[in-house]
Amino acid sequence: MGRVIEWDSLIVNPGEYVYGNVKVAEYSHRGDINIPVLIVNGVEDGPCLWLNGAVHGDELNGPIAIRNLLPKIDPKQLKGSIIATPISNPLAFQARQKNTPQDGLDMDMQFPGDSKGMLSQRIAFQLFEQIKKYATHLIDFHTLGTPFDAKPYTVFKRVPVAEEAVCDEAEKMARAFGGTSHCLVDLGGKTNELPGNILGFLDVQCLAHGIPAFMTEIGSGGQIQSDMVNLGEYGILNVLKSLDMYYEEVNDVTPVEFDNPITLTSRKFLYTDKGGLVVDSAQSGSFLKKGDLLCRIIDMFGTVDEVRAGEDMYIIASRKNPPVDTGDRLAFVGVKW
Repeated sequence: MGRVIEWDSLIVNPGEYVYGNVKVAEYSHRGDINIPVLIVNGVEDGPCLWLNGAVHGDELNGPIAIRNLLPKIDPKQLKGSIIATPISNPLAFQARQKNTPQDGLDMDMQFPGDSKGMLSQRIAFQLFEQIKKYATHLIDFHTLGTPFDAKPYTVFKRVPVAEEAVCDEAEKMARAFGGTSHCLVDLGGKTNELPGNILGFLDVQCLAHGIPAFMTEIGSGGQIQSDMVNLGEYGILNVLKSLDMYYEEVNDVTPVEFDNPITLTSRKFLYTDKGGLVVDSAQSGSFLKKGDLLCRIIDMFGTVDEVRAGEDMYIIASRKNPPVDTGDRLAFVGVKW
C-alpha cells in the first residue's frame, strides 16, 4: 500500500489524483505567491518521480506536457507516485522572462536555496525541502531561450560529490526519455558554458543528495510547440516504464522515435564580435566541418561578418531572433561526441 503525501493543504491518499496551489511567499500588498502542484499517488508502493518545470519563466513546453499528461495517469495502475511543480518560478512566469524580476536571480542557480535569503532563494529552499522529502527521481524541464531554435535533447551530469551509481541512474532515465542528442556534462572538468553558480542547478543538487535527476530541453522558449509538448508527455511515460512504475497506454500521446541520437561530451556557446542581424544560420541538428558557414551578420549597408566554424561541430541550437549586439550568443554547439 502506498503512503499519504502531504504538502501544505494538499493531502493525497493512495489511489488519488489531487491538485492545487501551495503558498511560497507574499507580495507587498500581502497577496499570496503560489505555485501549482499536481500529485498522482499510486495504490502500490514504488518510486516517486518529481516533474519540475518553468524554473525559467519563459519555458512553456514542459509545463504544458505535465499539465496534459498527469490527469490521464490512472493512480490505481501507478506503482509509486508522481509529484509535479510545472511552474516552479511563478514570478518569472508572470513576467514572461527567464529570471525572477524581484531580485534578478536565475532561480535554477539557487538550489538548495536559503530560507532567509532573497525571494528566489527562499522559493528554491521550500521547493527543495519537499523534493528531498519525497522524490526518488526527478526530471527538470527546460527549453532553449526564446531567441533560439533547437532540436530536443537531454542533459545528464557527472558531479564529483555525487555517487557514481546515482549519476548512472540519471543517464539511464535521460536515454529512456529520448531526444535527438544527449549531452554528458562532467562538472569535474572545465565547462564555462554559462556564467553563474552551476553547482546551484536543481539537477546538480538532486544528484548531490542522492536523487537521480536530468534536464530535458524540449524546443524553444516563449511559445507552446505541440510537437515538443507531445514529446514531453511521451518522454515522461518512457521514464515511468523504465522505473517500473506505469505501463498503461495513454490516449492522445503519439510515440516519438529518434534515429541514432548522438552523445555530446563537450559543448560551448559561440558569441559574436560584431553587432547586426543574423541571417543564413546553420540549422539545429546539423553537422558543420571546420570552415563551413555558421551564419552571416549583416547591417543595412552590407555584410558585416561571415562567421565560420573554427572546428567540426554539431549545432545544438541556432539563432532565430536576428538582432545581435557584441557578445550575444550566435549558437550552442557540441564539439566532441
